[in-house]
Amino acid sequence: MRIVKATLTPLRLELLQPLKTARGTYSAREGFLVRLEDEEGRVGLGEAMPLPEFGTESLPVCGEVLAAWLSSLEGQFLGDTVRAVEDTLSPFPPTVARGEGVRVRARHPAPPGPVPAAEHALELALLDLLARRQGVPLCWLLAEEARPEVLVNALLSGETAEALVDEARAAVAEGYGTLKLKVSGRALEEDEQRVKAVREAVGPDVKLRLDANGGWTELEAKRALDKLGWYQLELVEQPTPPDDLAALWRVQRRAPCMVAADESLGSPETLRALLGADPLMGGGPAVGAVVLKPMVLGGLLPGLVVAMRAARLGMQAYVTSSLDGVVARAGAAHLAAALPSGALASGLAVGRLFKSEPAVHDYRPLHGRIRLPETPGLGLDAGAVV
Repeated sequence: MRIVKATLTPLRLELLQPLKTARGTYSAREGFLVRLEDEEGRVGLGEAMPLPEFGTESLPVCGEVLAAWLSSLEGQFLGDTVRAVEDTLSPFPPTVARGEGVRVRARHPAPPGPVPAAEHALELALLDLLARRQGVPLCWLLAEEARPEVLVNALLSGETAEALVDEARAAVAEGYGTLKLKVSGRALEEDEQRVKAVREAVGPDVKLRLDANGGWTELEAKRALDKLGWYQLELVEQPTPPDDLAALWRVQRRAPCMVAADESLGSPETLRALLGADPLMGGGPAVGAVVLKPMVLGGLLPGLVVAMRAARLGMQAYVTSSLDGVVARAGAAHLAAALPSGALASGLAVGRLFKSEPAVHDYRPLHGRIRLPETPGLGLDAGAVV
């Protein structure tokens, strides 16, 4: 295929209400839409939504790098295979675990550091275009036996116990079987009131997971889980600081539920230690699961590599959005469908948090699931997602 046109469009997604996490409060997300067109008029879409506090490049750097890369791609002939996509990306400095083949000499100016959001956008657009050319859903490029649908959790964004109860009841009524609640960054007693209120509102059969975003110290995490563990937790994401795997391991060993590493995957060094069964952790996995954010890992292909390596070490994997737009969430859904296991719900039901979410698209959850479209590629129209 030949790339005859490559365009970059700024994106700004405003939230209906600010979302508070231990790493900050978000009222809007900004990024870019990538559009690649081949000689037959087919279009592949990609999205970059940098999140520097999670390990990506800044918004200005992302835009500058993507503009340079897209300019260099126009007029290039590319192969019609996934390996060709990897080879196209290989001149760009890798972030985490992109293909392990031989690197070719860079054809582009080197960015100032890791640029996973830019890599994600370009990779997704190339994979979308390739899948459209082959006439298959994108997930089929990742796994021959990809699942046709993925379980997703509902993210509760309310601050007060009362607001959370209303959200939780509405989510369960819609068919969600897993709810996620942000914790840390406030008094433990307040978090306990919030968790208790949600559990009492939805009953014992709904799965409840917590996300601390690395906001507790090791001691605080142990104390918090001693208290919050009474409320039948499915798992807790990143209870301790991302760069301290030993603390994460120790918390997992006494926690009343599964611990999932999230922000720890944002550092290549920490990720290598996590997937290498560091001797400090007794030769075993540090946690029960890893949380894959394609935007932070640099794309779907690196995310799949991480999931497969984690599975060999006995860790499960699931995919979450980094508060992304429809295009990135669509790609993440295809990755989730290709994971070794789909037992854990993925965090891709965040469209309701945005003011300008497109009215109609195929990646809206229904009854706690996203059913992947059978159309080629992502099956999205650029005009309908911006």
